[in-house]
Amino acid sequence: MELEPTTGSVYSGVISQYHDVRAFVLLQAPAEIRMLGQAPVVRATIFDMASDGKEFRVWVPSKNKFIVGNTETSAPAKNQLENLRPQHIMEALIPPAGESTGVSYFANQERESGRIYYVLNFVTQDKDTTSDDRLALLRKVWFDASTLELVRIQFYGPTGAPVEDVRYSGYQDYGGVRYPSRIELSRPVEDYSLGISIQKAAFNKPISADKFVLAKPPSAEEIRIGPNSGEVQGSGQ
Repeated sequence: MELEPTTGSVYSGVISQYHDVRAFVLLQAPAEIRMLGQAPVVRATIFDMASDGKEFRVWVPSKNKFIVGNTETSAPAKNQLENLRPQHIMEALIPPAGESTGVSYFANQERESGRIYYVLNFVTQDKDTTSDDRLALLRKVWFDASTLELVRIQFYGPTGAPVEDVRYSGYQDYGGVRYPSRIELSRPVEDYSLGISIQKAAFNKPISADKFVLAKPPSAEEIRIGPNSGEVQGSGQ
């Protein structure tokens, strides 16, 4: 895939100097991802990221930093590099399943720019209240009414604030699997925005477990973030 960071994006601090950033991504449901970004022409590694659904790891060679954290970490870091989260890409590329224990949904219709959309609103009981009548919105999933293709997913946090907005377009056939060729991801809280153009994709292929292992280079500075590590460790500069 080709990556296009927007101005102010967390990715812009890593790859904004390049006009052609190629990325290779491996995904394995339910939660494993490995993503490698390369510079144009010489194809040197710009970043390497991995997550198993519980812990994420990010290596940025130009900064010689190796960032490790809990995927449950939600508070944005002061250093934008520490806001890189491979699981955000995972959620965009493989949307969450519709059925889950304790999750309900209701449907409605929306109209934008002359088009009609079917919208599924996924809700669950608000954990911050004992009332059975109070619900929390988890996400809104939009389908084009004329094609039934997935066109947008909006994710919401515990307080109802939007945390992620993903838009899908340009559906193509990839070996019998219909999938969008263009994905636009926005994380407003972390000032995180990224355009993804898929050049080639293959589905349902076996992937060895070692492909999802990202080891820390011996000379890299390790920075740990997350609820189990207290304050961010390392200089973060």
